[in-house]
Amino acid sequence: MSDFDPVVHYDSRIEDVDFIDPERIREACRYRGYTYKEAAEKCEIEYREFGLMANGHKDVPTEYIFKLMKGLNFPKKFFYRIKWERV
Repeated sequence: MSDFDPVVHYDSRIEDVDFIDPERIREACRYRGYTYKEAAEKCEIEYREFGLMANGHKDVPTEYIFKLMKGLNFPKKFFYRIKWERV
């Protein structure tokens, strides 16, 4: 019998970091001094879609994460928020 207990050794942080926080997109825009239109152009994302994501009306598709990182010049982890930080 093994001493490994999956409940004790379960790393919940893996599931806690699961979404891009729209507030982080807005913070990145403010920090860089970009309007949504300018940020959308830098990220090569359609302006309407960018606005929907930044305002939390649409989830950020996986393929857009790299575009946000590159266009706004922030690391990937900046855009993620762990579940228990949600207000």
